[in-house]
Amino acid sequence: MKLSQLGEFGLIELLKKAEKKNKRSDTVIGIGDDCAVIQHPTSKFKHPTSKSKYPNKSKVQNSNIQKYQLITTDTMVEGVHFKLEKSGRNRPDVHRDRSGPFFHLGCKALFSNISDISAMGGLPTHAVVTVGFPENLEAKDALEIYNGMNSSAKKHKIDIVGGDTVASPRSMFISITLLGEVEKEYLLTRSGAKPGDLICVTGKFGGEAAARYKIQNTRYKSRNTEARILAKSGIVSSMIDSSDGLVRSVLEVCKASSVGALINSDHVPKAKGATLENALYGGEEYELVFTVPINKIDKLPKELIGKVTIVGEIFPKSFGVKLIDSKGDISISKGGYEHFKK
Repeated sequence: MKLSQLGEFGLIELLKKAEKKNKRSDTVIGIGDDCAVIQHPTSKFKHPTSKSKYPNKSKVQNSNIQKYQLITTDTMVEGVHFKLEKSGRNRPDVHRDRSGPFFHLGCKALFSNISDISAMGGLPTHAVVTVGFPENLEAKDALEIYNGMNSSAKKHKIDIVGGDTVASPRSMFISITLLGEVEKEYLLTRSGAKPGDLICVTGKFGGEAAARYKIQNTRYKSRNTEARILAKSGIVSSMIDSSDGLVRSVLEVCKASSVGALINSDHVPKAKGATLENALYGGEEYELVFTVPINKIDKLPKELIGKVTIVGEIFPKSFGVKLIDSKGDISISKGGYEHFKK
């Protein structure tokens, strides 16, 4: 079977079956979630952004907090994940205009990894970056990509500690591995959803698809703060990011949790200019998709009231995954963007 028939997610399942069972005792979660999770080699939890965000501040200062190490990796390929303006007279001068495409490409490359760490309830710490550049790329453009990454790294207290640079004869690519950490009590996964839970989201959907994924049209907002608030609230049963599209995110939660779901398309918040198709399936955006037991939704932290939308409900696995609007059922024509499939 060709990859065009199998698709990205079919290939992942094939590779999971081929992978031997984890043998190391410090591996907590392997393939199948936003991040891999391993036992952390240290016990003292101190992060530059989290000093005053614990309910009991002395817990950070005076005790050993058990935590996990998070590991994620993401690759962006020109023509697949992003499109850049062709060089020419109308090309923006990215040194004078920080809204230029190369700077924002760097921001997005690191941001897509930060989103995975956020989806597990954690905080990012260290990154290694591998880039493949065509030989005719301007050195100032390569530098501006790194300026964008460094800008995102500074905002999230991340150290970029190494990587690799190689020539890529056709398309540019950027591959980043990001480390993070999360206290054991705050770890969130895709696999905790239960029938009766409500499906909630942050932000709006479809903006990237509506903009045709052009880097110069994109703006990125981190949901790490919201993710940490949700993780500490104790009300969230599962969480994932929406990088592959809203419907795909719900499908992945349902697969990991062995449940079904109903999504009300009338309730899905759409970005300016986005169609319902864009919002449901577009992807390349990094909102949070999470589930909350219905009897805990009134405990949603006050900081998130008005910033979270309920878009559906979790049902038993036998229900399947369905879409509905005010006129009735809508069939799910696809599961969002999937590599290899056309």
